[in-house]
Amino acid sequence: MLGTFRVVASSRRPLEDSAITALDPACPDCGAWATDETRIDLRERAGRDTALYAGVQVHAARATVAHVFVGFEGELRILLDGREVLREARFREREDDVHAALTLTPGVHRVVFAFHAPEEGRWRARVRMLDADFAPGLDLDLGPGEVTSDLASDSVAVTDTLELDSDHVPRVRLRAARPAGGLAVSVPVAFDEVRAALAPGGTLEHVVPLPARGALRVHATIDASTVRIGRGLSLDRPLAVAAGELLRAIPEAPPEARASIQWRAEEAMRVIAVGDPDRHWRQWLRGEARRIPRELAAGRDPFPMHGYQRVAHASTVDATAQPYELFVPPAYRADREWPLVVTLHGFKGNAGDYFRNTFGIARDYEARESLVAHGRSGTPPTTGPMIVIAPEGRGQTHYRHAGEIDVLEAIADIRSRLNVDPRRIYVTGGSMGGTGAAYLPLRHPDLFAASAALAGYHDQRVRQDTHHETLTAAERFLRAERSDIDWAENALHLPWLLVRGTRDRPLAWTRRFAVKLRELDYAVEHREPDLGHNVWTETYAEGAIFDWFARHRRPEDPARVRLVTARERTTHSYWVTIDGRAFPDRFARVDARRIEGEVAGGTVQVEATTEAVAGVTFSPAAARMRLRIDGQEFEGAVPMSLCRRHRGGVAGPWRLHRLPTEHRKRAGVSGPIRDAFHENLLFVVGTQDPRHTLVNRAVAEDWAHPLGWDVRYPIVDDVDVTSAMIAEHSLVLIGPPASNALTARWNARLPIRIESDSIRVGERRHRGAEVGVAFVAPNPDAPDRMLLVLAGPTPLGTWRSRFLPDVLPDYVVFDERIALARGAWSCGGARRDDGTDSGGEPVPCQVIEEGFFDMVWHVRARAVPRQVGQAASTSPSNP
Repeated sequence: MLGTFRVVASSRRPLEDSAITALDPACPDCGAWATDETRIDLRERAGRDTALYAGVQVHAARATVAHVFVGFEGELRILLDGREVLREARFREREDDVHAALTLTPGVHRVVFAFHAPEEGRWRARVRMLDADFAPGLDLDLGPGEVTSDLASDSVAVTDTLELDSDHVPRVRLRAARPAGGLAVSVPVAFDEVRAALAPGGTLEHVVPLPARGALRVHATIDASTVRIGRGLSLDRPLAVAAGELLRAIPEAPPEARASIQWRAEEAMRVIAVGDPDRHWRQWLRGEARRIPRELAAGRDPFPMHGYQRVAHASTVDATAQPYELFVPPAYRADREWPLVVTLHGFKGNAGDYFRNTFGIARDYEARESLVAHGRSGTPPTTGPMIVIAPEGRGQTHYRHAGEIDVLEAIADIRSRLNVDPRRIYVTGGSMGGTGAAYLPLRHPDLFAASAALAGYHDQRVRQDTHHETLTAAERFLRAERSDIDWAENALHLPWLLVRGTRDRPLAWTRRFAVKLRELDYAVEHREPDLGHNVWTETYAEGAIFDWFARHRRPEDPARVRLVTARERTTHSYWVTIDGRAFPDRFARVDARRIEGEVAGGTVQVEATTEAVAGVTFSPAAARMRLRIDGQEFEGAVPMSLCRRHRGGVAGPWRLHRLPTEHRKRAGVSGPIRDAFHENLLFVVGTQDPRHTLVNRAVAEDWAHPLGWDVRYPIVDDVDVTSAMIAEHSLVLIGPPASNALTARWNARLPIRIESDSIRVGERRHRGAEVGVAFVAPNPDAPDRMLLVLAGPTPLGTWRSRFLPDVLPDYVVFDERIALARGAWSCGGARRDDGTDSGGEPVPCQVIEEGFFDMVWHVRARAVPRQVGQAASTSPSNP
């Protein structure tokens, strides 16, 4: 980040260009309210008719280019030597959202960033200035005026972080850092005898033991001035000690208890890292650090399976311990099977709060009890007829991707601990949780016995940004893949309770789904009480949801199975498995029915029809089967697998043979792109070319931290990747072959190639200053692992991958025309990011090419670049 500015904030909007160019705080006509000698509290000026001007002088030793990246909220002008080179508006701040290339002649240049305050909220602005090789190498001065060491010293940030060493003993990591850019002056920094002169972009680290009591006894100075450190240690020391005690207890604990202990230690360190002020929560964690070792020393299970517990499972996604709330009825005995309820929290809620809601335990509104406080220290349930769990679902994931895996792992974990009746597993949730309560059972149709989905979002066509003519064919398919209504056929044996308040508009979110279920003649109870969004308080009151669930059981061996899927990750229902879809951008369907009455020899008769299916396996409860499928007849042993070819969209005849693995996309290596976030990802930053490295790191940080998600994907440099990492992870490769050693290693064996000046898709080459590509493919050296590649021939091409929207097919080639898709659901549904509706008109957002891969990972379809208002067309290539 660029660290040092001369700043003028003016009540005039805008200042005269001459005043901006001079950036003279003494200008009598500027209305300046701050100068070099005063501090500016920007919070006081937010939402007013205010402009803020930040300026620097750039010293160019030769003709060159300066790359400026800005993230801001409000309006922005960039001026170079008094000439406006960029004008943009943004409704929300995102790091590195705008790029400008400033052409510099030899000499001194004045660069000014003019920010206009947003209508509401606080000032938000981040600036990064890099040299022609995308490195922090420019000489920058405050200007005009004298350069002082105080300004350089003020840009040094000092942090003290509590961490645990290899023996789980707390220690303090001291770090002093100067941002890249800023004044070209070295600043002397010292932690006792550890000293350094920090240039822009420099750091100094020093690790010291945590004192048992009292203040941190380390003297820190910046340019001979004393810096106070260790101010929060007195508050955080007991919690760090508790985290160490918990980690040391893990080897002595039974295997099933280790994840629950690990989560408590991880949570203690998280509380320290974010400065969580919840005193009760800190006390509870410290109490657990005392209780658990005592229980283990006495030979007792620290998490007995009765009543209310906070437990955790070991996640395969990022090797962390993931918590879930648990209630086990006091009457539980392991000699019989018990029903299980999975309850899912909303977008702004948490598992603990919604868990209590499910039992009818409301928040104390008179005491202004928050969602967090209710979830952490609210009254726990003491009675109930069923086992209940509430997973966190990885935060605001909508229970897709890593959130889906978290719920499934929590269910598997509790089934390994308790005697759960597989015929009585139920799911419910509200708002985002109501969406998950439909999303999960429709994609795992033989797991749940009933669903109560409250105030959920089941048809993505209801969104304002998903029903535009500018959506491509790929985006339309992905819209259906995300919509519960398009998977409704899987609910043949799944009763529904759908609830939405009449004041919670639009009602179509739930009504369309209810209508679809009724059209299929499926069991659905649809309620519309005179309420707003919160319908769960009424629905769950006095344990009513347990009574509703108790009426339903999942069939063990139904006579009819209907299975529809648009992905390789979920292809099974009861005794039908779809081994492969015929087309990657179409739903595959099977409708199979067992004919009543046995044929001689215990042979069962089955009739089935299919659509867009390349391979299927039937495994009814019988030794042999007589099958009539799409008019063809077969007889043989169970299970029976069949496959067929499709040429030019026309299906060939079925034959008795299992679809070969190498001729089908499959779970864990298939697209679309976001499917990668089901996997245990390792982000690999390319470091071979210094011009790309900084941008590669920024892209890795952006993709590894999806907004609102609670995940900890590791990020490593390409030179540090081991063969074990390749075997154990799906990899996200950041940077082109010239930059990333692993991209270079596999580039020739991937379906899309990144060349020195272009992206090659089949015989087509795409060039441009900001052209880039994102695609998934199997790892050539680990075929059961996925690769996600994010790269462009230039650093700006890789940087543009940060602007890709939420829904993406298997591959997409893009350039600067993708800009307005950042944070949007799709490129075809993007809208101007200025806080207005822009009249409902589409905006110029488009990709160069996008599509899906066929069964053998060749490019199958390409999107033709389109003008605004025209849908993209697709054309198949030869298989």
